Amino acid sequence: MRTRKARLFILFVLVCILVVLLQQTVGMPFATWLQTLSRWVGQTASAGVEEPPAWSEQAAPDYYQVVGPAVLDAVPERGEVTYAPLDALGRAGRVVACVDAQLAEEGAMRERQNMSDIKPSGWGYNEEVDIPLPDGGTYHGYMWNRSHLLAKSLGGQEIAENLVCGTRMQNVGANRRGEEGGMAYAEKLARDWLNEHPDGWLYYCATPCYAGNEPVCRCVVVDMRSSDGSLDSEVVVYNAAKGFRINYADGSFAPQS
Repeated sequence: MRTRKARLFILFVLVCILVVLLQQTVGMPFATWLQTLSRWVGQTASAGVEEPPAWSEQAAPDYYQVVGPAVLDAVPERGEVTYAPLDALGRAGRVVACVDAQLAEEGAMRERQNMSDIKPSGWGYNEEVDIPLPDGGTYHGYMWNRSHLLAKSLGGQEIAENLVCGTRMQNVGANRRGEEGGMAYAEKLARDWLNEHPDGWLYYCATPCYAGNEPVCRCVVVDMRSSDGSLDSEVVVYNAAKGFRINYADGSFAPQS
């Protein structure tokens, strides 16, 4: 009995030491580390849940919604990116990066790789559509994009582990300067902060959320926290398109009646 108590005490001391070291290294408060520990225990690399949040045009007219401060997992070394391996269903999982100005510049300057041979899970059924935009305009083009979890402009690669089958709205929203939507909203926040803080770094984590075994994600959760704490957001980006019903089980879609 005494031996068991001694082991538990030693384990408790080691955990406390680890928390203090991490807090000193990254500068996060103790409560944030407790929140992070909870997520480590309860979440997988590609979040497969029973029912991810559904898109609401009223709450997220340009397909993104800021829901609170970022929740951090393990922070990679500065300038590094980690990609979760494809799961048993071939789905991309979480991408975590510690982005600095050098990584972003290298990504922006690198020639874009040909993605035509990469088929994200759920890819296959695609055609041109007309989607009403929040400003009253209309997008005309293909419904599905090969959407990056970590943008090329932030150092992301054109590989299957970094791509999901995303609607045009999920990818870039209205795609107009000053009116960035979808993933482009979070990406612009990150780029703007890096441009203003060339000596800093930014934790950036993109987690696609699937319902059950569906191959197409319902949304992507983006967590961003800058090294100075001035940028600290969790953003839900919805994989939807106004006026269309999407079958996330096979990637097909049809106009709403």
